[in-house]
Amino acid sequence: MRSRYHGPSRSPAPLDLFDNRGYQGYSRHVLRFGVVAAAALLVQGCTVIVAGSEEQCTSDADCTSRGFAGAVCEQQVCVEPKVEEDPVWGCLGKVVEPEPDPTKTLELPMRLAYAIGGSPVSVNTVVDVCDKLDLNCTSTDPKYPKGLHPDNQGNVLVEIPEGFDGFVQIIGPDLVDTRVYVGRPIVEAPSVKEVQLFSPDDFSLLSTLAGQDPDPTRGTAIVLVVDCSDVAAGGVRLETPNADMDTIPFYLINQSPTMPPTATATDKDGFGGFFNLPASEGTAVVRAFRDEDDAYVGESSFQVLANTISFVQVRPTPQ
Repeated sequence: MRSRYHGPSRSPAPLDLFDNRGYQGYSRHVLRFGVVAAAALLVQGCTVIVAGSEEQCTSDADCTSRGFAGAVCEQQVCVEPKVEEDPVWGCLGKVVEPEPDPTKTLELPMRLAYAIGGSPVSVNTVVDVCDKLDLNCTSTDPKYPKGLHPDNQGNVLVEIPEGFDGFVQIIGPDLVDTRVYVGRPIVEAPSVKEVQLFSPDDFSLLSTLAGQDPDPTRGTAIVLVVDCSDVAAGGVRLETPNADMDTIPFYLINQSPTMPPTATATDKDGFGGFFNLPASEGTAVVRAFRDEDDAYVGESSFQVLANTISFVQVRPTPQ
């Protein structure tokens, strides 16, 4: 049932019951109340306007006439309507940083495959886990293992500390050097189970489809945007302050690279990116905005290396 309240002047303060564990793996906020009856009413998800057994209404109009604007009539009682949060973008402006337990680790099983054809990469491919601040990925800290190899099906098990927000470096005999940046700190294993990588020929084909000639002294960013439910997000525009006049933005529309003004936002698959970003020893940043109203979605930092592809994931981010 829905709980009752005693008019607008006595309404309880709004409570943020949003649980973002489903898309970020973040800790659930638990509301505790000393009065069992009050807790039970809140769990049932509504607020009663007038207490007691009095018959209050037979229609929503009766509630309005009694001074309870916006209330609805349910079982002859005026109650506040229950507001369902938008699972796609309802978290924007309310995202909080995760609370990782540094004593725990997470196992990330991944399959490494070629983007075109889907066959597994070579067992000689080397996978290194790198701290966010270890830009050259040379740390010997055992929390960030190095020298991992996939099996003959492309499967590799990566173990990371809870709260990991660094990157995974992948170098293979027939691959364009690749770094995968996870974006927000991870406190639960993400849903992505396969990383699709490019051979030099595959990347050349991608560039040809885009009508571009990648500069080997520059780098490429391929960006995946996900929404509040950790699902690929369409209708999102990407920006980076690290672009220059030679940088080419693109969106993967129906899995084909398409440049503005033909495409100005991601499609349902959530991919976009930038060809020919200037290589730098520092960090770059990509920001995502909902194209229809410029609402800020989030951002991620990464590094641009020459002749290297940076896969970057952008999730909703605290403002």
